[in-house]
Amino acid sequence: LAGLIAVLLAISLVVVACGGDGETTTTAAPTTSTGPETTAAPTETTAAPTETTAGGGPATGDPVKVGLITSLTGPSASPGLSVKQGAELTVKYLNENGGLAGRPIELFIEDDASEVTGMVAGLTKLIEQTKVDYFVGPFIQYGHEAARDMCEQAKMVMVGTGPTTLEQQQSGKKYEWSIMMSSGPAVHADGYVELIKAHGYKNILAISDILSIHNETLDLLVKFGPDNGFTLTKMPDTFGFDQQDFQPLLNRIMEEYNNTKPDAVFIEVNPVAAPVLYKGLVALGVKTPIHGSPAAAHPAIFMMGPDAVEGFYVTDSGGIVNPAVLPDDWPVKQIQMDFVGRYVDAYGQGPDFFAACGSDYFTLLEAAVDAAGGVDDKEAVRSALLNLTDVPTLQGLQTFTPDETTEGVRGQMVEFQVKGGQFTFVRGLN
Repeated sequence: LAGLIAVLLAISLVVVACGGDGETTTTAAPTTSTGPETTAAPTETTAAPTETTAGGGPATGDPVKVGLITSLTGPSASPGLSVKQGAELTVKYLNENGGLAGRPIELFIEDDASEVTGMVAGLTKLIEQTKVDYFVGPFIQYGHEAARDMCEQAKMVMVGTGPTTLEQQQSGKKYEWSIMMSSGPAVHADGYVELIKAHGYKNILAISDILSIHNETLDLLVKFGPDNGFTLTKMPDTFGFDQQDFQPLLNRIMEEYNNTKPDAVFIEVNPVAAPVLYKGLVALGVKTPIHGSPAAAHPAIFMMGPDAVEGFYVTDSGGIVNPAVLPDDWPVKQIQMDFVGRYVDAYGQGPDFFAACGSDYFTLLEAAVDAAGGVDDKEAVRSALLNLTDVPTLQGLQTFTPDETTEGVRGQMVEFQVKGGQFTFVRGLN
C-alpha cells in the first residue's frame, strides 16, 4: 500500500479537487456483548431494504468500524458537510434499529480539506491506524479513482460516491472491492434529452462550471442534438468554486444569448453560483426558460431569497429536495419521505442531494451485509455488494454487477420548477 500511496500523492499534486491533517469525528456506538454472528454466501439479488424495515431494537455487541472521508474545510465544505450530516443521521437510525446484522456502527470521519492529498492521507489513516472494517466515500470527485485503487490493494470494501467521469466509465478498468453510487453524465444527458423534447426546445445555450459531470453532460448533449432535433451551443467559458465576481460571466452569457437567440438556457453550475446567474440573467433581460443541474436542486439556491429564483427549472437525481410532490408510484418516495422527516427534525432544514449520498452509503452497505449474512466475512460482503439489484435509495434504485460497478443509479431523474419558494414537480425524466 505504501508504494501506491506515494504514486497517488504525486499525481494528486497536479489535480484540482472538486470542491493536511484530517479532522476525525467518531460517532460512538453501544458496546455490550452479544453472541457470535453467522455468515452465509451472498445471492445475486438481494431484498431491497427500506428506511422503515430495519431491525426491531438497538444494535448491541462489538461495533463495526466504518470510515468516511468528506470535505469539512476548503471549497467543497458546504456539500461535504451535508454528506456528513446524512451519514451521521442514518448511522444513528440504524444503530437504534439493529445496526449492521445486529451490531452497532462506529463511524470515523476524516476531513480531506477538499484536496486529493487530504483524501489519500485520510484513507491511509483509516486503513492503517484506525483499521476500519469498511469504507464509504470520498466526496470529492477527483479522489474517487485514487480511493478505489487504494481499497482494491488493501482489500477494503468501499461504497463510493460518484459520479465517475466518462473516461473512468469507458476505461474498462475492473474493480472488485468497490462500487460507485451516483448517476453519471450519460444518465443525466438521457434525462435532459427527455426534458428538451417535452419542452419542445430546438436551440439551447449552455454554460458549466469546472465540474466534470457538468461539462461531460453538456458535451453529450452537443453530440446527441442532431439525432434528437435540437442544437446545443456549449460556451467555452467556465469558472471554479472560488468565483466571486460574476458580472463578466453574465456579460459573456448575454453576448452569446444575443448571438444565438436560444429558446432555453442551461446553467450546469453549483448551487451557490446558480441563484446569482439566474437572477443576473433575468435582470439583464433573458425571457426564455433557464434550467439548472441536479446540483441546483439544493436549499442553497434560496440564499438570495425565494424571489431571486422564482421560475427557475432544476433537475434532480431521485427527487430528494421535495418528495412530497412526487407521484405516489415513484419507486423511492416513501424512504425519501421518512428520511426528510428525520433530517428536518435533526437539522431544522430539508436535505439536499449530498445528504442523500451520505445516507445511501449505509443503505447499500446494509443491503450487502444482509445478503452476506453478517459483517465478518468481507469476501461475502464484497461479492454481495457487486450483485445488488434494484435497491431503493434516496438517489433512486441502485443495481450493480461485477462488470458494472461505476454507476448504481441509472434513472429516476426529476424536473422541478421553483414556484413560491418551493420545488414544484414538473415530470419524471427517466
